[in-house]
This record gives sequence, structure tokens and C-alpha cells, in this order.
Amino acid sequence: METEAPEFTLAEVLEMESVYKEKGEESLSEKCCQELATKFSSSAHRIGKASIQCKQVESWFDEKHNRMAAKDTQHTSFKAFVSSLRNKASGSFLPATSGQVVPLTDTSSRRTPNKSKAERVAELSDLRYEALSAKDGAWFDVASFLNYRVLYSGEIEVRVRFSGFNHDEDEWVNMRKSVRERSIPLEPSECDKIKVGDLVLCYRANADHALYSDAHILEIERNIHDAEACNCIFLVRFDYDNTEAKVDLTQVCCRPT
Repeated sequence: METEAPEFTLAEVLEMESVYKEKGEESLSEKCCQELATKFSSSAHRIGKASIQCKQVESWFDEKHNRMAAKDTQHTSFKAFVSSLRNKASGSFLPATSGQVVPLTDTSSRRTPNKSKAERVAELSDLRYEALSAKDGAWFDVASFLNYRVLYSGEIEVRVRFSGFNHDEDEWVNMRKSVRERSIPLEPSECDKIKVGDLVLCYRANADHALYSDAHILEIERNIHDAEACNCIFLVRFDYDNTEAKVDLTQVCCRPT
């Protein structure tokens, strides 16, 4: 009989992340997995929850190892893009008018800022990157990289045109910290891809703004649903101010693996 995958608590996920970072493939050993399973099952965090089996911990580490291996392979294009900028810059300071970069997509098909993430992705499926705006701490799709420059510190900055915005909203952003591959909205049938502890891009709205910001999954309430609509509830904590909120799948985009 196949062992059912558990919903690990955030504390358990963080501990397994720490063990994997320290031990790497050694964390897949039966001894390591059994020790963690025993520890988790007797922890106060698991009161009222099912006990953890060795196979369940082993499956988590195996999936983590496979994701890390895939990440190393799939992100080569992004690394090559950064590398190409470094080669052009040659380690010297460049003015804002230097190093023009070809737009990633036809700007005639830009989205409008008030559209949902899913609608934006459907319209601009060829967009490959998103950038963090210093103005509001939110991530937006990148329509084009306009210029680049290298600071005296050696850090690369790129001037980006956000999709759906005009030139007045262009920003210089740090290439390493504020540019990444685009987050991905999920279909209802893909909700199981989101796990406790995952970094996600999550919609947040109040009277002043409606933006997408980084958040971490704290808890997941799994509910039975079909392929047309997901009824699961995700408790998230936003990184920018540590506030917590319950959201549904339509408000969450996962990070590429």
C-alpha cells in the first residue's frame, strides 16, 4: 500500500531544509530519515496531526533533491543572460545610455496593470522575466531590458520597462537581487505543486493597492475539487511586512523549479 504524502508543518519543513542544506544527498539515508520521522512524530507541533513515517521523510528529501537538480539544468539560460551582460560590461562603470538590450516581447501587446496574473500570462506567454519595483515592493512582468550599467561595487543594474506601463515607470533594478524568471499561475489540477514552506508570488489588495508580492506558505487546507475550480485554502505570510492572509489558488503563482 502506498504511503500517503503528509502535510508537513512549517517547522518540520524548515528543519528538513536545514538538514538538506547541511548534508545534501546524505539526507536521503534511511538513518537520517528515520531520526527525523521519530522526532517529528513526538513533537508538540504534531499534536492532533498524523504521525510521520520514515518513507514520507525520504520522499520529501527525494523530491527536494530532484527539484534542485532540475533547477541547475533549467536556469542555464538565465545565467547565460546575466553572464552576457557581465562580458559586455567588462567590469567597468558604464553610463545609463550604454549596452542596449533587445526587448523580450512586442510591446504592442502589453497588459494593463489591473488585469489578473492569469490574464497577463495568457496574453503575454512569451515574457520570461519579472522584476521587483523599488516603488512599491511588488513584482511585475518585464516587457524589455532597455540599458545596463555596472556600479563601482561590481553589481549590475538594468533599466527595465514593466509590461503594461509607459516610460515614466521605467526603473533601474539590481540584476542579481531584483530580476528573476517569471512566476507561474497554476491550473486547479496543479494545486498539489504548492507545499508548506514554499516561496510564492501572491496577490495582495487593500484600499491603496492591488499588487503581487513574495510570500511563504504557512498552512494548506486541502479540499476536494475538480479540474475546473480549486477549493483549497492557503495561509500565507507576506515577506514585506509579515502579515498573514488566507488566499485561494487564483491569488497564488508558484516559482519555477
